[in-house]
Amino acid sequence: MSLINDMLRNIEAKRPDDLARHSLQREIRSLPPEKRGAGRAIRIVLALGVFTALGAMAWYFGNYPGEAPAKLIPPPAAPDLAVPPPLVAAPAPAAGDPGADQAADNLRLSSNLASAPPPAAPVLGVPDPVPPPLAATPKNEPAAAAPQAATTAPVPPVLPPGPVKIEKSPVAATARDRADAEFRKAESALLAGRSGEAVDGLRAALKIDPSYVPVRQALLRQLLDTRRMDEAMAVLHEGVDLLPAQTGWAMSLARLQLEQGDLAAADRTLGRSQAYAEGNADYAGFQGHVKSRLGAHKPAIAHYQRAARLAPNEGRWWLGLGLALEADSRVPEARDALRRALVTGGLNADLAALAEQHLRQ
Repeated sequence: MSLINDMLRNIEAKRPDDLARHSLQREIRSLPPEKRGAGRAIRIVLALGVFTALGAMAWYFGNYPGEAPAKLIPPPAAPDLAVPPPLVAAPAPAAGDPGADQAADNLRLSSNLASAPPPAAPVLGVPDPVPPPLAATPKNEPAAAAPQAATTAPVPPVLPPGPVKIEKSPVAATARDRADAEFRKAESALLAGRSGEAVDGLRAALKIDPSYVPVRQALLRQLLDTRRMDEAMAVLHEGVDLLPAQTGWAMSLARLQLEQGDLAAADRTLGRSQAYAEGNADYAGFQGHVKSRLGAHKPAIAHYQRAARLAPNEGRWWLGLGLALEADSRVPEARDALRRALVTGGLNADLAALAEQHLRQ
């Protein structure tokens, strides 16, 4: 039985189609396996192209920072890869051949590599038509101005770091402000019992602002209380010359001048401020008294009449009017004025006795 089987195998091996089959198998060769480094080489080439374009742009903007191109120029396209020539398909292997499946896989892989385009390089900028590449401009030569696509917004000023320092300008103090400061110092000294320092402070305040009325009033009070009459008269005289409307200062100065026996000076002082005291009965009566002492009876009568009209219940002014009328030889009018003086009841004992004495004459 074994011998029969050997014979059958020999006959099968010597069939006429065996030669053709062996020849066909020799003609069919499997494709070489894909080189794994091909895809990686393509990616490296593309990356080098992108980096080269970015480096050129960085060099351009570094040398010409003031010029901003309207559009970014895309990098040069990656070099075309040579497409391998189409492969000539070898005769398909017979069905059931062990290398048929491997050959089919190799043919499909080769076909895919030949037809698939390489990946495009990334495009930077807007998708407008790409202008032709610009020639590199030498560093020391001005580059041609590119058309400006849009107006560049102004750059805001850069503030220095750290806190902002605000400088304050002190407001210049007025003369009244400086005088008021000296006035407050003088008042503090007076409260502390340092009268000499207070007087010096008041004088300093008046030197800064001579028209400061409260300061002059305070200084006069200190000088009169300490019986420094000459200094008080000087301060009053300066005040009346500067502010003649201060009729109280004029009366005080005239009274001091009268006490010193200077009737003419007292009359001048009162006359200088008379226009500001037309409605003041005391001022008019004092003027009548000075005029009577001077022997000017008619002017004295006029001043006393104004005082009696302004203060009809004041007996002193009626008494002065009666005496002035009597000195001017107007006896009936004088007696009427003396009686009015007694009727008011405002005279003290000495003045009432004087009025009765003149009525008995």
